[in-house]
Amino acid sequence: MSSFDPAAVRKAVEEFTPRCPQKFQDLLPAKDVIVELRQKRASYRSIADLLTQHCLPTSKTAIAMFCHQVLSENVRPRKRPGRRRPAVPAVSSDEATPSQAADAHQPLEPSANLNGDETQPTRIRGPRIAQVRMLKPQST
Repeated sequence: MSSFDPAAVRKAVEEFTPRCPQKFQDLLPAKDVIVELRQKRASYRSIADLLTQHCLPTSKTAIAMFCHQVLSENVRPRKRPGRRRPAVPAVSSDEATPSQAADAHQPLEPSANLNGDETQPTRIRGPRIAQVRMLKPQST
């Protein structure tokens, strides 16, 4: 067995380059093309279609991951709006009676407006189902 040589190890460390994952090995030759297309604001799908037409089959997801990990592009946050929840009156647990706690989760009763007509109750959750008894008959 040979002895440990620190100089040889240091030389190996200087020459060390991390390997890219196998999935990006196919895209590395097209790195300059992808960079140029992204500078022209091409979408991941259009880049994937272009590369697939030119004998480099890939997907838009692979292009997106390549751009984020290899090219260090920023990941934009989703523009999905948050889910709106109806306001529930705040009642502390020590003040609430069991009947008040049960009433807080029940659908509201229809209220009467100035004309005496019933209005629809405020809905909390569930599907929107037409209430036939509240519909006014159509005149023919």
